[in-house]
Amino acid sequence: MSLTTHCNEGPRQLPLSTLMLGETTDDGTDEPDPALTAAGKLADTIRTTLGPSGLDKMVVGENGTVIVTNDGSKIIEWIDITHPVGRLVEQAATAQDSAVGDGTTTTVVLVGALLEEAAALRSDGLHPTTIIDGYVRAAETALDHLEQYERSVYSRHDDRLAQIAKTAVTGRWDDTSTERFGELALSALQAVEFDTSRLTLKSYPGGELRESVCLDGVVVDLETSSTSLEALSHPSIQTHDEPTIGMVDAEIGIEEPNHMESVELQDTTQRSAFQAHEQDRRTELIAQVVQSGATVLFCQKSIDEAVRTALVQRGVLPVERTRRDEFDVIARATGSTPVMAVDELTADTTGTVASVTERTVGTSQTLTLQGCPEEQRATLLLRGGTPHVADEVRRIAADCIDVTRVTLDDGAFVPGGGAVPTALAMDLAALSSGIPDRTQLVFEGFGTALEAIPRTLATNAGTDPLNTLTGIKQRHDAGAEAIGVGSDGHPRDMIAAGVLEPSTVFTSALQRAVAVVTQILRVDDIVRTTEDGRSTTNEHDHTHAARGGYPWAVGH
Repeated sequence: MSLTTHCNEGPRQLPLSTLMLGETTDDGTDEPDPALTAAGKLADTIRTTLGPSGLDKMVVGENGTVIVTNDGSKIIEWIDITHPVGRLVEQAATAQDSAVGDGTTTTVVLVGALLEEAAALRSDGLHPTTIIDGYVRAAETALDHLEQYERSVYSRHDDRLAQIAKTAVTGRWDDTSTERFGELALSALQAVEFDTSRLTLKSYPGGELRESVCLDGVVVDLETSSTSLEALSHPSIQTHDEPTIGMVDAEIGIEEPNHMESVELQDTTQRSAFQAHEQDRRTELIAQVVQSGATVLFCQKSIDEAVRTALVQRGVLPVERTRRDEFDVIARATGSTPVMAVDELTADTTGTVASVTERTVGTSQTLTLQGCPEEQRATLLLRGGTPHVADEVRRIAADCIDVTRVTLDDGAFVPGGGAVPTALAMDLAALSSGIPDRTQLVFEGFGTALEAIPRTLATNAGTDPLNTLTGIKQRHDAGAEAIGVGSDGHPRDMIAAGVLEPSTVFTSALQRAVAVVTQILRVDDIVRTTEDGRSTTNEHDHTHAARGGYPWAVGH
């Protein structure tokens, strides 16, 4: 992708502390701006997407593909990050997204802010180990204090779950669309009793968000199959009530030899006999399927065209080249036992569902299996005007589902809008006055880094971050600890506004940010190696040799 974060290096290898923390170099050059370093540039790229007023990023691929999104995890995924420090931040963001499904942007912003404060502390003469120990202690203290700002969720029917889902919706969506996302996420989770392993998300272009629905059962996308319902002369919408499901995990047709063979036909009689043999074999296959009672046949591989046409004429709907994941889900949900050959297909190996509906969604042909007896399944069928919008709708719905599930699993949420980071920053500032050593400065710097979240939210909303943060702190001093940055950039009660976030998201983001920052602070040098494993710089004369040609770091 064309949006590329990298750090250009000069003719000599500079220490990592110089690259990241803004120290003065040995040759007396000025301090580099931390915002222009690898982690700083990545944080600056991502921070403008944070919050309901965050802007989108247009990412352009080498092949000309244009993607517009405000999802931090996707932006990081598409950016070509070349600097090793930037890759460490990328790994932390990816881990955050995989673990809780949200908070990627928060993680990156915190990393950038913590490194910036570390640079200031280094310039004040603090040693990296002092900063590291102070950051770890400050993080532990902050997480201990976080409990007093948490609210509990005990029921799957708590109305606040819908508010948590809606908080995950950011960007261009209006209030009506945000409400719709929350409704869809909650209804989908309730349909599978909050077991997301039984929920499937499908998105199709050519419609509007309001047309999105949660369907009972499994939706099979025939775009990934060579089967065409139109080619089989089926109407665009047709329902089969209580069909019997047969499943074959192999090709259906005339068996082909597994090595080269040639057949020499002497006369027309032999030719006719050969064709009759093939036809008899096809007839046997068709008879076996019909005898099993299957009215819908799923094949994981291809089906002979003549067999497929004959099955349709006998009232059997054949679906070939079914995706492996969908094939396995159908088998579990319907109680079918996949067989390796049509000859093994019997009534005992078939399953059933309440109905199979053939329909066209946008320009895509689908089958919907509803009323699965063996495993309760649900599919969230999402619509968007264009392929890109449809993908964005799916991504946002997935985020809404993830944060709702995480909240219920953890049983706790916190007010959003930067209310909790502000409260924790104030707590650390109050505690730092009682610390007798220089760790006091680290605690204060850690609190300032936490304030980067409300400052960024206010900036993205177009208001003065200093005035907004001052107003929030004044309200917190008065006991209103749920005050954060509203959608208009001004202080507002986040509980009353329904801006709620899972406690786990912030906890995880803070822990990962501190982990990657302390990892960076512990490294004093980057040593690059050539393919033969030798260092490309002569600044250090080490007797150790890197093996395998991989980059390696040496600590002193």
